[in-house]
Amino acid sequence: MHPTAQDTLHHAPQTIDEAAFLDALARLKRAPLDPKRGLFGPGSVFWEVNRHALPYFLGALQSVQMQLAHPWVAQAVYEHSKVMSDPTRRRQLTYIFLWSIIYGDLDLVLRRSQALFRVHGRVRGQIPAEGGDAGRHAAGSPYHANEVGAMLWVHVTAFYCRVRLYEDLVRPLSAADKDRFVQEAKLYAFCFGIPESAHPTDWAAVEAYVAAMDTSPTLARTEAGMKLRRFLENALPPRVRGGLWTYLGVGLPPRCAALLDQPAATPEHLARARAVRRRLWWLQRLLPAALTDVPAYREARRRLAGKRGPDWLTARMNRAILGVPSLVG
Repeated sequence: MHPTAQDTLHHAPQTIDEAAFLDALARLKRAPLDPKRGLFGPGSVFWEVNRHALPYFLGALQSVQMQLAHPWVAQAVYEHSKVMSDPTRRRQLTYIFLWSIIYGDLDLVLRRSQALFRVHGRVRGQIPAEGGDAGRHAAGSPYHANEVGAMLWVHVTAFYCRVRLYEDLVRPLSAADKDRFVQEAKLYAFCFGIPESAHPTDWAAVEAYVAAMDTSPTLARTEAGMKLRRFLENALPPRVRGGLWTYLGVGLPPRCAALLDQPAATPEHLARARAVRRRLWWLQRLLPAALTDVPAYREARRRLAGKRGPDWLTARMNRAILGVPSLVG
């Protein structure tokens, strides 16, 4: 029996084994999708929300902070990721995989999904015994990346933050658009083996899930999470670090912010965040679309228009971000 989102907060961990993963991919193959367009395509809310570079990258940074409050996620990233030893390569691999799934054709989506499942299958370990229990996770207990609850938290926080930053910096979304976004996000979740029963059904369910997680013992402060949180903050350029960190921090759920010593929503911090938001809002409007769109979006639009490969600017942006000239062309 598949778990619901609420089950993941309280019940024993449930592994996404190969059979469950292949069942999720089979759901994609049976869906009424155009293989050339892939999972979404022009006109989808998922493409629209994920196309804008500022909300996309800032949303990624904010959601990672929420994810580091989950002991399994923090320990897995700390022990198995190169985010601290080779952050450039780690960033490149992340966006190569995730943008391929969002903007690639169906064949690329399926290939990247299978590769990610194999990578996550090797991510296993234990909660450090010397640190004591981490919330409901006992010291010395095992963790593994391909687990429904951990995967769901990573998945939901990623799009939760991106939608909220999109509304803050681009334009508000209607309730119908946000509900449609959540329905589209189910296709993305299948690429990681997350069962449909665990996925929120609408935006209200997303907000309820995030609020319940924020107050649950599933989240806890850990040494690994704090080391990664400090590394991410210090990786920002000094001239913008304080303002951006405050802007993103005051937007976190209260307990997530407290667990990671993030800026609290005090009047002073809120005023500073509003000032940063105004500058980002204007930047979003003053820059040309060629710079405000993520390169994978522009490349995918060219592919669907029958044009071979990216234009020269997109190729240069791909090289700068991904280390390759073309991703989905």
